[in-house]
Amino acid sequence: MKYIGELRELKNTCIAFGTFDSVHRGHLKVAQTLAREAARRNLTSVIVSFRKEGEVLTTEREKEFLFQDTGAEIFVSAENEGDTTDETVKEILAGTLGAKALVVGESHRDLEAVRAAASSCGIEVITVKNVEDEEGLITTERVREAFDALDYEKVADLCGHPYIMMGEVVHGKALGRTVGMPTANVGVPNNKLKPDSGVYATLGHVAGGTWKSLTNIGKRPSVDNNDHITIEAFLLNFKQDIYGKPFRLEVHKFIRGVQKFNNLEEVQQQVQKDLQKVKNFLDFLAK
Repeated sequence: MKYIGELRELKNTCIAFGTFDSVHRGHLKVAQTLAREAARRNLTSVIVSFRKEGEVLTTEREKEFLFQDTGAEIFVSAENEGDTTDETVKEILAGTLGAKALVVGESHRDLEAVRAAASSCGIEVITVKNVEDEEGLITTERVREAFDALDYEKVADLCGHPYIMMGEVVHGKALGRTVGMPTANVGVPNNKLKPDSGVYATLGHVAGGTWKSLTNIGKRPSVDNNDHITIEAFLLNFKQDIYGKPFRLEVHKFIRGVQKFNNLEEVQQQVQKDLQKVKNFLDFLAK
């Protein structure tokens, strides 16, 4: 998939557009339909992600990663310069991006306005049936509710993939080494929603491999007074130098909240208990 970080002129395209925050199962179905229907019409399949202001469940680079196996050819990340649905369709999708067809979920809140604007431009609109589970329509709002409840298994069920955080390994204080636990300090964009402070069972993807890991997110009350929230992943049986390397962290389960310890010995004892819970869960997940 080709990544384009701004609007630019394209021709003869079939487009799916939206903010796609969370990239849930409904979004993935839209993207898969886009790729299939574009191929049938000999058009270029394009996902247009209009950047959302404020905190996001999914960054633009994460969206590109999550959509890459859908068959779509181009991912465009851009500001939405249209004040109305009519302007977005006519000026951006049809005008700048050369849309000949649009692929839209049937629950899109502006579906009728999209159809009207597309009709005036001679653009075909292809609707995609809703994706539902036993509780109803799968939406970003439901994903956010599961995220806020620390139910990462539910997040994965709604999205069809685990909650991910993508960034690179940055230098920290190397304090984990003092308890025999060197960690990868993962830097992510400031607007990325981070799980609540605590300990998590995670999988880390780095240096061409996948590693079971225990990740601590939040401030470190036992070891310093820094207010900065860190994401520190301890990769099991891993000893490579990965500073500056791209890193993808999958969050699978909340293990415990923040605890205050009196000394590093207490920290080390708790870490061993946490590690056993992480191993048990990830071993079960792999079955």
